[in-house]
Amino acid sequence: RVLIQGDEARPSHCDCTKWSPGTILPVASVLGLITVAVTKTLWTKAMFYSLEFHFPILTCAISCMATLVAISPMFLVIPLKPIPRNYYGKFALIAVLTCVDLSCMNLGLDRLSVSVQQALNAATPAAVILFEFLMFQKVRSFYVYLPFLPLLAGTVLTTIGSDSHRSSPDGVIYMLVAIVSGALKAITTHEFLVGLRHQVGVLSFLFWIDLAMLLLLLPAAAVFSEYQHIQTWDRLYQVVPWIIVIANGLFGGVRAWLVKVVLKYNTALTKVVCDIIIKAATIGLSIVVFGTVLPKIMVAGICLTIFGFTMYSAAAFYEKVYGCESQTPPKDSRASHTKSLEGVHVSSPTESYITSSDQSIRLEDEDSDDEKPLLYKTTAAAARGKC
Repeated sequence: RVLIQGDEARPSHCDCTKWSPGTILPVASVLGLITVAVTKTLWTKAMFYSLEFHFPILTCAISCMATLVAISPMFLVIPLKPIPRNYYGKFALIAVLTCVDLSCMNLGLDRLSVSVQQALNAATPAAVILFEFLMFQKVRSFYVYLPFLPLLAGTVLTTIGSDSHRSSPDGVIYMLVAIVSGALKAITTHEFLVGLRHQVGVLSFLFWIDLAMLLLLLPAAAVFSEYQHIQTWDRLYQVVPWIIVIANGLFGGVRAWLVKVVLKYNTALTKVVCDIIIKAATIGLSIVVFGTVLPKIMVAGICLTIFGFTMYSAAAFYEKVYGCESQTPPKDSRASHTKSLEGVHVSSPTESYITSSDQSIRLEDEDSDDEKPLLYKTTAAAARGKC
């Protein structure tokens, strides 16, 4: 609306388009993801540290149960699609590898400081690329390999500089097993995983994968004697500690959902930057919250780890962008050029670990049909240097 005064027209109020949902959601989703991702890791460590809830495998099982309870009512409205029979074998492999990955990740977090656990976890892309080369003879760009020098050096220095690797050497072993299992899952089941989610839907897939993992985690907790030890937990009959534990399980689902929102309203490059901030903020805040004493060698290791992770994230992203651009599209078809960049987001198991989450299954590798057009546009804009 405008007020006409003489020959001049001026707005009756300020332009509020900058406060539209299309402007607010990209920023809010990024801030929300960073906050939730950092909080989730610190919250889990606080459960192990302050509540003395030293039951990492049961923590994973509770997360699966909380997710199942939360999404089950949705199937009163939408159909629950079964897993096709010809997918049973690979689906079981996904469930086993994901169980090993998340269980060992929690076991490592329980026994190591957050800074050491995060530094070790940052080496996961190195394992992915190593297995890609050994199993499929896949050679990546020189600029992707270069960041592994500071990344691996920082991981080693951080581990050596921390006392936790001496008091809990099994924690380092658990983290190494988590890295290997996660890398194997990424390179052997990535394409199948994306295709299966498209066929049965995200919610149905999440339901079945959490149910399968729960059936594996419950006996695994018995093997680690967690059922016996939880009977002696001081807060076993207190309500508030259990609310904190169950809420922590649901929090992983919030993070997975925020990842999808970030990728819907932002570019893939924005998500890569988020991961770098999350890694640095998690390590920094854990030092303050848990009073971690940092020797100089550990400070150097953390700095090298963050620097190497930043270099790798940038190199992997631009390798995807320019790798797709090298497949020159028809000059008369902008749509063909845009669609050729679909791989920037979903085609690489290596990149799936740049955008990994703590949820039972990583939802960020797949986007619903209504999200794809915007994703194509944003990644195409990034490739043209406009983002």
